[in-house]
Amino acid sequence: MTTTVFVAAVLVSCTKNFQKENAPYSGPASASLAQLYTGIGANLDANAEGMDNTGARWLYPITQLGAVYAISDYPYGSGANWNGFYQNLAAINQMLTTMKASPDSATYVNAEAMVKTLRAYQALELSNLYGDMPYSLAGRAFSGSTANFTVPYDKQQAIYLSCLSDLTWAVNHFNTGANQFTFGNEFLLQNNIAQWKKFANSLRLRYALTMYDKDNTDAGPIIADALTKPLLSDPITDVIGLYQTNIPGISYDLGGGGRAAFFRQESRARMGSTLWKLFSSDNSANGTGIFDLRCRIFFEVNGDTTGTVNIDSTGGVKGRWVPYPQDPVTPVADGGDPYNTERDPDNKGWTAHKAGNLYSDYNYYWGRDGNISGSTGAIPDIFMTTAEVHFLKAEAYARGAGVTANTASAQIEYTAGITASLTFWKNAAYNSSVWMVNRPDSAKVSTNELNLVLNNPKVAWNPANAVSLIYAQEWIDLFRQPWVAWALMRRTGNATPQDTDNPAGYTQNYGKFQRYQYPSDEQQLNNANWKAATGGSDLASTKIWIAK
Repeated sequence: MTTTVFVAAVLVSCTKNFQKENAPYSGPASASLAQLYTGIGANLDANAEGMDNTGARWLYPITQLGAVYAISDYPYGSGANWNGFYQNLAAINQMLTTMKASPDSATYVNAEAMVKTLRAYQALELSNLYGDMPYSLAGRAFSGSTANFTVPYDKQQAIYLSCLSDLTWAVNHFNTGANQFTFGNEFLLQNNIAQWKKFANSLRLRYALTMYDKDNTDAGPIIADALTKPLLSDPITDVIGLYQTNIPGISYDLGGGGRAAFFRQESRARMGSTLWKLFSSDNSANGTGIFDLRCRIFFEVNGDTTGTVNIDSTGGVKGRWVPYPQDPVTPVADGGDPYNTERDPDNKGWTAHKAGNLYSDYNYYWGRDGNISGSTGAIPDIFMTTAEVHFLKAEAYARGAGVTANTASAQIEYTAGITASLTFWKNAAYNSSVWMVNRPDSAKVSTNELNLVLNNPKVAWNPANAVSLIYAQEWIDLFRQPWVAWALMRRTGNATPQDTDNPAGYTQNYGKFQRYQYPSDEQQLNNANWKAATGGSDLASTKIWIAK
């Protein structure tokens, strides 16, 4: 997605003359709080985290959640997410200033908690891409002071502590008071204050665990406290993200730079052998070894018509399950054009452009859900899943991170995480109006489907290997959040599933990347502070603070 997820006339006026709109509170602002809040949503899409060309074409092979049969032509690095965040930061800081200066400040407690939660979420996700960055003094040019135009970079640890403090404040101040101001058509959680509180608290758990191995003194008490307060729990309705049902007119491909771009403009993305090994008991190309239903939701068969897999009612599904070797010593070419939109049912159909396609692709419907005409957009752009929360809890109990180690509790949460993940992904695919070929036959996960996963030797609970099992299943659930999977990978010292066939090749092509480089205008326009942060050498190989 571009940094304008959904654009309406009100946003056009809202995003012009940005500094004027950030004037200190002195009566009515040129843009209302509701308009500024909507503008925040316009920049709070996947570009804010990293799901742009870099995310789609680099983070999948880096995290090994997928493979590419040739290194991308698109450059490694990003700038749209950086720009989107600092636009939001200025708006959020202005909103907080306005609300606190208002004579009715007591009515803005929930609104303040919402924007603090969003600021913390976006800041920490961006920091996990870049590392140190301007934060505490940034986004304050509306003050009118020229000193606020170029500001120093905060250390990542300081950013974490500041944002976790904001999240704690939000959790402790969300309330159901009848006098509380609302933003009207609130784009994320529809003014569901109980869910906002669970979201903010779940983010506390995520980020406290992310920094635990670097600062357990500060992280431990936050983890312990988060586990005593409400967390995201429903496997379907508590998955937080941008939904078309919440935002009328939202497009997941506005400007051609969003979800569908990955599945249309570059056909090199394939199912990799690393993930395949956790989905199938063997390499049977007819799919008889597949034990995890997410395999058929995340990926599809190749274009080899010598085999027939899951024939649909029209007999149109032909192909074989063949993973691309994650890190081949010598790259293997592939063909076909599996992400061509002519595969739509009202065009040439699902089997079109599969000729010459030797390796299993990402499921075609990822690029079409929410973009094809008439689509219900059942699959959101995800911020956080309930499954992830269960896996975070499982990790805390398995490791004794912030709480007393409890193997039984870890197993309960591990099982709950797998159950929630299977439930969400099956439900999402079933309820997508564009999902036709290999569409699940129901929204509900059967007992047999669940047991096939839980009892498989690759997944079955084992106290001796508990943490590795937890990381593997959390990594799978983060399939559509590769930037979060990348943070998990780095903060655990590559403890997520890794290819063992050619580690040297992986290191050469992908393992060397530890962070995004700062946008070029930082060096040009904020040179002194950029140099102080980088030492004059802005390297993608430099580990950020959270990384082992």
